Amino acid sequence: MKHTEGLPFIKFMMLISSLCPLFILVGIRGIDEKIIAEKYVWYIIVTLIVIPFVSILIRIKVAKRNRDLFTLNTSETSLNKEYLFAYLLTVLLPLYSVAVSGKRDLYGILGAIFFVIFILWNLNMHFINVLFAFSGYKVYTLTSNNAVILLSTRQHINADTKNIIAHRLSNSVYIEIKNYQYDNK
Repeated sequence: MKHTEGLPFIKFMMLISSLCPLFILVGIRGIDEKIIAEKYVWYIIVTLIVIPFVSILIRIKVAKRNRDLFTLNTSETSLNKEYLFAYLLTVLLPLYSVAVSGKRDLYGILGAIFFVIFILWNLNMHFINVLFAFSGYKVYTLTSNNAVILLSTRQHINADTKNIIAHRLSNSVYIEIKNYQYDNK
């Protein structure tokens, strides 16, 4: 049976949300007023931050309402700290150094963002969310579930943790929601 991601809109919103720091850095760095007025740049940036985050929150609310719960085997787990480091070095820093002073520069950075989105989508690295990280969530990769599953949780998973009940955001991304009364607590 072929494993499909499911919920591609939510996957795309998680991916756009993961680029939130890049959008903020582009706004701080600025774009020449001849290309786009600064207030429009910030309207676009706020839209690119708010719509994905609200979409994810709506998906979490729907998952809670529908009790879209799964028990995940955590026996083979790794914390994804290296992804954050790779993300910072390969996405944020190179694109931050680009100055947008002409239309070609703008098209270049939009093309670079498109390729970053394409690569992150295909590598299934759409789970890096700064707002969740600030809230204390960590992302773990679970490989014992016949597929690669990403679990976002506030708890530390150690060798004693065998299973965690979590809500499904997509077929490969799950979240253990703070203050939700799971049966395993």
